[in-house]
Amino acid sequence: MFDAEIAATLLNRWDRKRPCPAGQPSLEVLREGKLHFRHEGGDLLADSTDADRRLRVECLTFTDGSRALRVTDGDGQGGWTRWTAAEPV
Repeated sequence: MFDAEIAATLLNRWDRKRPCPAGQPSLEVLREGKLHFRHEGGDLLADSTDADRRLRVECLTFTDGSRALRVTDGDGQGGWTRWTAAEPV
């Protein structure tokens, strides 16, 4: 089992009980569990002039190379998806 799978499970359970738009307090759960990770976020833009196709992405990268990520719409009003684990490349 990769660290990202553990983290995604913990974060999804935490977020279900205590939704937090910023996401930061839930990351403390991982730090308390001694999971080492790098937290990054940014915007993903589609090459389209039809509409605002921007997505906000939040990604955690763990020392074993696995990642957990989630996305929301450009303004964050739609809420975040559940955390999803990705195995190392």
